Amino acid sequence: MNTLRRAVPLLALAALAAAGCMLTSGQFVATYNLPDPFDVSSLAFAGTSVDLNTISEYEDHKDELKRVEDLALVGNFTNRTSTAAQIEVWIVPDGSLTTLTAQQVQANGTRLWGPLAVAGNSTEKVDWDRSSALFVGRQALIDEVKGDGHFALYVIANGAFSVRVTEGTLIVVVGAAI
Repeated sequence: MNTLRRAVPLLALAALAAAGCMLTSGQFVATYNLPDPFDVSSLAFAGTSVDLNTISEYEDHKDELKRVEDLALVGNFTNRTSTAAQIEVWIVPDGSLTTLTAQQVQANGTRLWGPLAVAGNSTEKVDWDRSSALFVGRQALIDEVKGDGHFALYVIANGAFSVRVTEGTLIVVVGAAI
């Protein structure tokens, strides 16, 4: 009886192996640190280029990507003006386009995250859970992670704005077949 209990699972594994099924899979985390500080204002508007290929975990496993399990954009978002701001993060697929105007970003990109309400002259700390609730363009980021891994991020706020992002990090949890 004990031999039969062992034989059935072993036969199932042998059948899967004979059919060419891979049983090994795993997850890895790719973290990309934004420039610190990352200052953006309506007067000196600029994005930042993100190249996941510079992260060894991503580079080592990008050919094995199956799915993006989770995403987060964490950090401290400081509104350096006296009026309340609605802060958004936009993604542009071409990572070399870091000098667009806000209107060009909105015409060529996708709102990735936000809005995050930040009172005048104050800072909002965004952790994993809060970031998850702010993601609205998950698919755009997933497409970039599964694509060439190179894109641009822009921070935009309403009206005349001055935003500083410190300790900003993009975190991507990826499922891979190894």
